[in-house]
Amino acid sequence: MFKHKKEKIDKKEDVVKNTRKKKEKDVKGVSIGVILALIVFLGLVLRLIGIKHGFPFIFHPDEPTIIRSALGIRFDPNPKHFDWPHFYIYLNYFLYMVFAKIRTFFVSAGLQEKLTIIFPLAWNEDLIYYYLTRCFSAILGALTAVPVYLATKELFGKKAGVLGALAMTMLPYHVWHSHYALGDVPMAFLLAWAFYFSTLIMKKPDRKNYILAGLFIGFSASVKYNGGLSAIMVPAAHFLRIFYERYKFGGSEKSEEKDLLKPKIIDKKGIISLVLSGVFALLGFLIGTPYALLDFKTFSRTDGPQGAFWQFTNVGSVGFEKHISKFFSESFGRVLIDTGYVVTPVYFLVLIFLIYRIVKKKLEREEFALSFVYITSLFLLWYLSGFKNNRSHYYFVIYPYLVVIFGFFCAFLHNKINNWIVERSIGKQGKTNQQGEKVFKKERNLFKFLPSVFLVIMMSPLFVKSCINAYKYYNNDTRVYLYNWLVDNYDPAEKLVYNDKDLKDIFEKIKINGVRDLDYFDNYSKALIVIYDPGKDEEKFLKKNGSLLNEEVFFDSKWKLGSDIVVYRYESSSNSSGCGCGR
Repeated sequence: MFKHKKEKIDKKEDVVKNTRKKKEKDVKGVSIGVILALIVFLGLVLRLIGIKHGFPFIFHPDEPTIIRSALGIRFDPNPKHFDWPHFYIYLNYFLYMVFAKIRTFFVSAGLQEKLTIIFPLAWNEDLIYYYLTRCFSAILGALTAVPVYLATKELFGKKAGVLGALAMTMLPYHVWHSHYALGDVPMAFLLAWAFYFSTLIMKKPDRKNYILAGLFIGFSASVKYNGGLSAIMVPAAHFLRIFYERYKFGGSEKSEEKDLLKPKIIDKKGIISLVLSGVFALLGFLIGTPYALLDFKTFSRTDGPQGAFWQFTNVGSVGFEKHISKFFSESFGRVLIDTGYVVTPVYFLVLIFLIYRIVKKKLEREEFALSFVYITSLFLLWYLSGFKNNRSHYYFVIYPYLVVIFGFFCAFLHNKINNWIVERSIGKQGKTNQQGEKVFKKERNLFKFLPSVFLVIMMSPLFVKSCINAYKYYNNDTRVYLYNWLVDNYDPAEKLVYNDKDLKDIFEKIKINGVRDLDYFDNYSKALIVIYDPGKDEEKFLKKNGSLLNEEVFFDSKWKLGSDIVVYRYESSSNSSGCGCGR
């Protein structure tokens, strides 16, 4: 009886294993390179749609700093400000020089007109450099999927790697921010490579992996200082590998052979590797920001934004109790929304699973790999949430870790569902092989779409929100709509009154002498009133003067960048009957 039962169990396990192998072969049937290329292509499409948003204006206040600093390298290699490190500035300067050479070639070859037809922005000195840097940021943002795949694959396998890379390429706020000429996305790209080389330390403690991990940490810190915070991942990977190997060769049974196989917690070779990693991290930073050393006086200033140290004091800090509160409010507020609602809950769900496994002492290589990701990411999340002044882009340093956990979770449950289908099918087999095969195929056909449905459910929030973000960039900014309307409809004889400084650039470009004070309109018998992002003060104004205002045009921000804009025409009671149409 027991023999028969054992044979039945063995048969079930063999079928499960064979099915799993078939699945792996099917995945290999489509080249991983092709899959990654498609993921990167999807990332590029999401990020390049609407890349010219805002033109002919630059509405983000930080973009001009990057562009002007990069252009200024022609005259002085020292940008003379360290509010951001300089690696991305130098990279963009190199990009501009390459573009200038290409443009010169077209001119010398007599192809200037053709280039103008194909690429009109090529000769627009006000906008071309913003366009180039935005495209550079978008490309690096899409390519971040590659190191994420490699890191996740090393930790949890190819399937988790593909799913982690897909999540990275569709991460909503990452897609959003990739449309700007800023350093956060490139920093995350370099950090993801540092993460990958750190995962290699978990498997192979080759000295080159320590060096490369340190070097890329230095590069990422040389784009945005926050990148340097991830330096903790190298010692985390180093010691967790040692603890895993000691755990593997541990146990109650002691022997000289086991003691010899156990690696030492502290050994000379390991210490040298860690020191080298730190040295190359510093070297990577100085390669990208050499004037941190050459102009240390400015770099170390704390009394203004020119100094790097000022950046760390400017964000401020909160007390311990407030810090605990902010850790959860930021995690389930800002980070939850920015990452598409599903990534953060999965991150904490897997954390609970890991804690349970540790308590139960069910520790395999997978648990040590998870511990490595959580040690680094939880430290970063805790540290950043302690800032008094938080911004969404501060959390880019944890994005690679979040999607790795997400990829692991999706792959784990995907495999569980597949195994359940196989086991259920086997359990319903009849007494004869022919009947059993029929039942098996029927069950498999009935549930074969469940794993795919699960993945669609998990990925859909990311994809939908990223598509919405890309669509908003495609539709451009409400302020651009206002600009185009004013060009066609503004009468120079009219006075113009507006409520928000963010509109000033528009009026200056059209050479309109607008007045930023809604109270001033009383001095005019006729005027245009432009209200951007109406608030309580604007509502009071509209309520008070609604009978004297005629709505000319309304630009809805629902599917656009910017805020709502309403343009009213004001006429005194002697010249207008009034419509009472105040919003």
